[in-house]
Amino acid sequence: DLTRPEAPRSTLGFLVHGLALRHARGLAPVTLLSCDNLASNGRTLRGLVLAFAAELDATLAEWIARECTFPNSMVDRIVPKNDDLAVVTAEPFFDWAVEDRFAAGRPDWSVHGARFVAHAEPYELLKLRMVNGSHSAIAYLGLAAGFATVDRAVADPALRRYVEALLRDEVEPTLAQLREVDLPAYRARLLQRFANPALAHQTRQIAMDGSQKLPQRLLNTVRDRLAAGQPIERLALAVAAWIHHLDGCDVSDPLANALAALRSGEEHGRTARLLRYTPVFGALGADPRFADPVTRWATLLRERGVAATLVA
Repeated sequence: DLTRPEAPRSTLGFLVHGLALRHARGLAPVTLLSCDNLASNGRTLRGLVLAFAAELDATLAEWIARECTFPNSMVDRIVPKNDDLAVVTAEPFFDWAVEDRFAAGRPDWSVHGARFVAHAEPYELLKLRMVNGSHSAIAYLGLAAGFATVDRAVADPALRRYVEALLRDEVEPTLAQLREVDLPAYRARLLQRFANPALAHQTRQIAMDGSQKLPQRLLNTVRDRLAAGQPIERLALAVAAWIHHLDGCDVSDPLANALAALRSGEEHGRTARLLRYTPVFGALGADPRFADPVTRWATLLRERGVAATLVA
C-alpha cells in the first residue's frame, strides 16, 4: 500500500487513503473510533495511522495528528465463539465506554446505554480484571473439575465462593480509582452473567492462549497487590490452575512448544521452571511472594484435585 497508496488493500491503507482524499478536497476532519477488543485501541490505531501517513506525506500526517481524533473505547459483552457463522450469540448485558473526544460532534449513544468518559483505561482495567481475570480462573479450575461450560462451573458452590472471594478481596481493591462504578453491585451482576445457561460458554475456549491472556488478566493485578503489600492467595490459585492445565494433552497456546519443553523432565521443579519463563511472567516468577503460593497451590491441585483445593 505504500507503493500504491491510491489502490489500498489493507485496513491502514484504506484509512489513510480516505483521510488523504478528505485533506486534498478541503473537507472537515473526522473521528476514527476503534471498537477492537484491545486495550488502548484508539491510541494504537492513531500511532499506526500516523506512522503510515508520515511515510507518504508529512503534511497529511500533521493534519491527521492536529485535526482528527482517535478515542479509546472499551466494550464489555460476553460473546461466545459460535461455529454457525450466520449466528452471533450474546448476553443481554453490555457496557460501552467511549472517550468523549470527537472531531465533529457525535450521536448521543448514551440514550442506548453507552457511557462517555474522559479516559477509557479504568474501564479497560475493570473488564480485564473483573470479567476476564475471573473468567480465566473459572475456565482453568472448571475444566480440571470436569465442567464444560462456565454456567455449570459457577453452579458449583465451592467454585462460586472462590470466584466471589477472588473478586471481592483481591481484585476490587485494585480498582478503587473507579469511583463511579459500584463494584459490589458489578460483582453480583457479573456472577449472574456467568451463570446464564443460554450462553453455554465453553471453558475450553476461554482456556485457550493462556500465555497471552494471563499477563493482562491476572499478573498485573498480582503486581499491584504485591506492591501494596497485600495477599494474593486466590490470584495465585488461578495462576496455579493454568499451570495445572498445561499438563493436559490438548493445550492450545501460541507458545505451546516452549511451554511443553519447560514441563518436560523431572516433575520436581516443573512449576519453578514455568514461573521463570519471562515471556509470560517477566521478573514476577522470581519473587517468592508470588512463586511460593503458586507452587503450593499447583502441588495441591496435582495431588488432591480441584474440589479439595477449593476447600483448602
